[in-house]
This record gives sequence, structure tokens and C-alpha cells, in this order.
Amino acid sequence: MGMTNKQFQAFVRLTLVQIDKALEISPDNKELIELRNIYQSMLEDE
Repeated sequence: MGMTNKQFQAFVRLTLVQIDKALEISPDNKELIELRNIYQSMLEDE
């Protein structure tokens, strides 16, 4: 059983919230910034 598009978008948004919290603690973490950009682009593609 797969995810619907709506479920996938909710998962991506939830993950972005957690990445943003981690960036508040470590704002210069380049890996987190890159990961956030990747997840953000997933939402923009929809």
C-alpha cells in the first residue's frame, strides 16, 4: 500500500518543520541546509 500525494506532502511538511528546528540550533550546518532545500523542492514540484 502506497502513500497518496496528500500524505506524502504532509510527511514532507512535517520533516521540514523538524529540519527548521534543527537549523535553529545549528544554523550553519550545511548538510541541514542542503537537506531543507531538497525537501522544499519536493513541495514546489507538486
